[in-house]
Amino acid sequence: MANLVKKPKAYIFIDASNIHYYIVKANWKIDWVKFKIFCEKRYEAPKFFYYEGIPSKSQYFDIHPEHSLSQFIEMKKRKLQYFKFLKSISFKVRHKPVSRVYDNTAGQFKHKCNFDVELTIDALNNSDDYDVFVLFSGDGDFIKLIKYLKGKKKKTVVIAPSNRLSWNLEKAANQVIYLEDLRNQIGK
Repeated sequence: MANLVKKPKAYIFIDASNIHYYIVKANWKIDWVKFKIFCEKRYEAPKFFYYEGIPSKSQYFDIHPEHSLSQFIEMKKRKLQYFKFLKSISFKVRHKPVSRVYDNTAGQFKHKCNFDVELTIDALNNSDDYDVFVLFSGDGDFIKLIKYLKGKKKKTVVIAPSNRLSWNLEKAANQVIYLEDLRNQIGK
C-alpha cells in the first residue's frame, strides 16, 4: 500500500481587479477551472474566494460615452453570468459596484473598487480552518496580513504577475508564484 502524504489545507483569495490589467495587456485569460485543478493538485482546497467590482452605470459611461443603455445592460448581464459560472464551480464570489470619484488635480473621474478590507476579514475569519493562505494579488496593501498570518504559523503563498508584484509583498511571503509562469497550465 502506498504511503499517502496528506495535502495541506489552503484557502485561496483572488483579488481579480489587481490582476485584470496584466491579463488584458498580456492578451490571455485565466481558465478558472484549470486554476482550481492547479490548486487542488497541491492542496486540499475547499474554499476559493473571488473579489471583483461590478461596473456602475456612471462608471461604464465615463469609459464608453458612445455606448447605449442597452449595451450597459448587456455588459452587466454578462458580468452577472460570469459570477454565476464562478459560483457553479464553488467559488465564493464577493462583488460590489465600482466607485466613481472625482479627481480635482486631474480634472476627471477615477474608478476604484477595492476589496482589501473584505479579503482581509475573510482571511482572518477563516484562519483557523486553513494551513496555507494563497493570495492571488500583487497588492502591497496585503503585507500586514501576510506577516500576521505568518505569525500565526500559516504558510503564505502569493500568485501575481512579476511586473505587478509589490517588492515588499514578495519579500514577506513564504512563496511567490509568478502568474506568467502559469500561463500554459491555467490559461485559455
